[in-house]
Amino acid sequence: MAGMVAPASEAVACGYDSPQSVSRGVLNWAYPDSLHVIGAISREVAARRLPLANFNRAGVDLFGQRFRATQTALTELAELLRATSSEPSQPAFSLVLVEPVLWTRFEPSVDGLHAKVHVASPEPGDLVLVTGEAVISEIALGRLTVGDAARIGLIRFYGSEKQKSDFIGTYRHVGGQPIAKWGASHAAMPPAAQLITDAVQPSGGNP
Repeated sequence: MAGMVAPASEAVACGYDSPQSVSRGVLNWAYPDSLHVIGAISREVAARRLPLANFNRAGVDLFGQRFRATQTALTELAELLRATSSEPSQPAFSLVLVEPVLWTRFEPSVDGLHAKVHVASPEPGDLVLVTGEAVISEIALGRLTVGDAARIGLIRFYGSEKQKSDFIGTYRHVGGQPIAKWGASHAAMPPAAQLITDAVQPSGGNP
């Protein structure tokens, strides 16, 4: 009963060090339909448009290599987000990777957002992004944009409509190019409002 009455930031504590099946159940309770992301990821992996996540590969994770690779991808994502604007006014948000149920908080500093990996939980009032490790890696490598990932259900958003719209409006082109080639020219994409609708409404069926 304690989990049922706890604030969301406490109820969805980081599950990286806990049984993932339990942690995912709590995640889906706190953020309804968030596990639809798993179905969207599976579809893209089957179509070979997305690689298999490190945490889903067979074998022992020697020396924490998978965690370090994931940490690197999250850090590189923060670099891409900073490249869009170095203003410290960029709002903080939290992101959870569904494979290990690993929470990261992107927090503003004097030069923009920085990733704080493996935090206990999101902060109250945060916009929350639910996605997968391979999705973040592909964005960091410049092979998938945030906008496209949202449009096809690889990222789901939980927060106010303004938070969601502002995030997509600011970062939809992130991932269109690698960090070294990030520039101001971007291809035309659907309006931010449509991307939000696609990201928060499942296309049908459970994952």
